[in-house]
Amino acid sequence: MKSFKLSLSLLILLFSVTYLTACTSTQTYTPELNANQKVIADSINSRYGFENIEITGKKMNGSGGNHTNVTVKFINGKNIPTDEATQTTIAKELAQLIKKALKNPNEFESYTILFVTKTVDGAYASEKYTGHEFKSSEIN
Repeated sequence: MKSFKLSLSLLILLFSVTYLTACTSTQTYTPELNANQKVIADSINSRYGFENIEITGKKMNGSGGNHTNVTVKFINGKNIPTDEATQTTIAKELAQLIKKALKNPNEFESYTILFVTKTVDGAYASEKYTGHEFKSSEIN
Protein backbone atom coordinates (compact mmCIF):
# COMPACT_ATOMS: atom_id res chain seq x y z
CA MET A 1 0.00 0.00 0.00
CA LYS A 2 2.88 2.39 0.83
CA SER A 3 4.46 1.54 -2.51
CA PHE A 4 1.22 2.45 -4.31
CA LYS A 5 0.97 5.82 -2.50
CA LEU A 6 4.62 6.58 -3.27
CA SER A 7 4.12 5.67 -6.93
CA LEU A 8 0.96 7.77 -7.11
CA SER A 9 2.75 10.74 -5.50
CA LEU A 10 5.66 10.45 -7.94
CA LEU A 11 3.26 10.19 -10.87
CA ILE A 12 1.40 13.33 -9.77
CA LEU A 13 4.71 15.14 -9.31
CA LEU A 14 5.85 14.06 -12.78
CA PHE A 15 2.62 15.30 -14.40
CA SER A 16 2.85 18.60 -12.51
CA VAL A 17 6.44 19.24 -13.61
CA THR A 18 5.61 18.27 -17.20
CA TYR A 19 2.58 20.57 -17.20
CA LEU A 20 4.55 23.53 -15.83
CA THR A 21 7.44 23.15 -18.27
CA ALA A 22 5.13 22.70 -21.27
CA CYS A 23 3.01 25.77 -20.51
CA THR A 24 3.18 28.73 -22.81
CA SER A 25 1.68 32.06 -21.91
CA THR A 26 0.66 34.61 -24.51
CA GLN A 27 0.02 38.26 -23.78
CA THR A 28 -1.77 40.27 -26.47
CA TYR A 29 -1.81 44.05 -26.69
CA THR A 30 -2.10 46.92 -29.13
CA PRO A 31 1.34 48.14 -30.19
CA GLU A 32 2.06 51.86 -30.11
CA LEU A 33 2.18 53.63 -33.46
CA ASN A 34 4.28 56.65 -34.34
CA ALA A 35 3.27 59.97 -35.90
CA ASN A 36 3.45 58.54 -39.45
CA GLN A 37 0.54 56.16 -38.87
CA LYS A 38 -2.12 58.25 -40.66
CA VAL A 39 0.03 58.84 -43.74
CA ILE A 40 0.89 55.14 -43.94
CA ALA A 41 -2.73 54.04 -43.39
CA ASP A 42 -3.92 56.43 -46.12
CA SER A 43 -1.25 55.09 -48.47
CA ILE A 44 -2.29 51.49 -47.80
CA ASN A 45 -6.00 52.19 -48.18
CA SER A 46 -5.58 54.20 -51.38
CA ARG A 47 -3.87 51.19 -53.01
CA TYR A 48 -5.92 48.30 -51.61
CA GLY A 49 -9.13 49.79 -50.12
CA PHE A 50 -9.25 47.68 -46.96
CA GLU A 51 -12.42 47.96 -44.88
CA ASN A 52 -10.41 47.66 -41.70
CA ILE A 53 -6.88 47.04 -40.43
CA GLU A 54 -6.37 45.33 -37.06
CA ILE A 55 -2.93 45.29 -35.41
CA THR A 56 -2.18 42.99 -32.47
CA GLY A 57 1.10 42.54 -30.64
CA LYS A 58 1.89 39.25 -28.92
CA LYS A 59 4.46 38.31 -26.31
CA MET A 60 4.81 34.54 -25.92
CA ASN A 61 6.74 32.96 -23.07
CA GLY A 62 7.29 29.24 -22.80
CA SER A 63 9.69 26.37 -22.70
CA GLY A 64 10.90 27.29 -26.20
CA GLY A 65 11.93 30.76 -25.03
CA ASN A 66 10.40 34.19 -25.36
CA HIS A 67 9.07 35.45 -28.70
CA THR A 68 7.35 38.61 -29.92
CA ASN A 69 5.13 38.96 -32.97
CA VAL A 70 2.90 41.59 -34.50
CA THR A 71 -0.09 40.30 -36.46
CA VAL A 72 -1.87 42.58 -38.90
CA LYS A 73 -5.24 41.67 -40.36
CA PHE A 74 -6.08 43.46 -43.60
CA ILE A 75 -9.83 42.96 -43.93
CA ASN A 76 -11.77 42.86 -47.22
CA GLY A 77 -9.19 44.43 -49.47
CA LYS A 78 -9.78 45.26 -53.07
CA ASN A 79 -7.31 44.46 -55.83
CA ILE A 80 -5.64 41.66 -53.83
CA PRO A 81 -4.38 39.09 -56.36
CA THR A 82 -5.05 35.43 -55.74
CA ASP A 83 -1.68 34.04 -56.84
CA GLU A 84 0.63 33.29 -53.93
CA ALA A 85 3.82 34.87 -55.30
CA THR A 86 2.20 38.26 -55.86
CA GLN A 87 0.42 38.06 -52.50
CA THR A 88 3.74 37.36 -50.76
CA THR A 89 5.28 40.42 -52.43
CA ILE A 90 2.37 42.63 -51.36
CA ALA A 91 2.42 41.16 -47.84
CA LYS A 92 6.12 41.98 -47.51
CA GLU A 93 5.51 45.56 -48.70
CA LEU A 94 2.68 45.92 -46.17
CA ALA A 95 4.87 44.48 -43.41
CA GLN A 96 7.52 47.10 -44.26
CA LEU A 97 4.92 49.88 -44.05
CA ILE A 98 3.58 48.58 -40.73
CA LYS A 99 7.11 48.32 -39.36
CA LYS A 100 7.66 51.99 -40.28
CA ALA A 101 4.39 52.95 -38.53
CA LEU A 102 5.34 51.31 -35.21
CA LYS A 103 6.81 53.44 -32.45
CA ASN A 104 9.24 50.65 -31.54
CA PRO A 105 9.62 48.38 -34.61
CA ASN A 106 12.53 46.45 -33.10
CA GLU A 107 10.20 45.19 -30.35
CA PHE A 108 9.00 42.40 -32.65
CA GLU A 109 10.89 39.36 -33.92
CA SER A 110 8.32 38.54 -36.58
CA TYR A 111 5.50 40.11 -38.57
CA THR A 112 2.43 38.15 -39.65
CA ILE A 113 0.32 39.63 -42.42
CA LEU A 114 -3.18 38.21 -42.95
CA PHE A 115 -5.43 38.98 -45.90
CA VAL A 116 -8.91 38.40 -44.48
CA THR A 117 -12.15 38.04 -46.41
CA LYS A 118 -14.96 38.61 -43.95
CA THR A 119 -18.59 37.94 -44.85
CA VAL A 120 -21.67 38.55 -42.76
CA ASP A 121 -24.95 36.82 -43.48
CA GLY A 122 -27.48 37.93 -40.91
CA ALA A 123 -26.20 36.77 -37.52
CA TYR A 124 -23.57 34.51 -39.10
CA ALA A 125 -20.08 35.84 -39.81
CA SER A 126 -17.22 33.94 -41.41
CA GLU A 127 -13.60 34.72 -42.13
CA LYS A 128 -11.23 33.22 -44.67
CA TYR A 129 -7.64 34.28 -44.74
CA THR A 130 -4.24 33.72 -46.24
CA GLY A 131 -1.18 34.53 -44.20
CA HIS A 132 2.46 35.37 -44.60
CA GLU A 133 5.05 35.61 -41.82
CA PHE A 134 8.34 37.46 -42.03
CA LYS A 135 11.22 37.74 -39.60
CA SER A 136 11.95 41.32 -38.63
CA SER A 137 15.37 41.06 -40.29
CA GLU A 138 13.71 40.20 -43.63
CA ILE A 139 11.88 43.52 -43.85
CA ASN A 140 13.35 47.01 -43.87
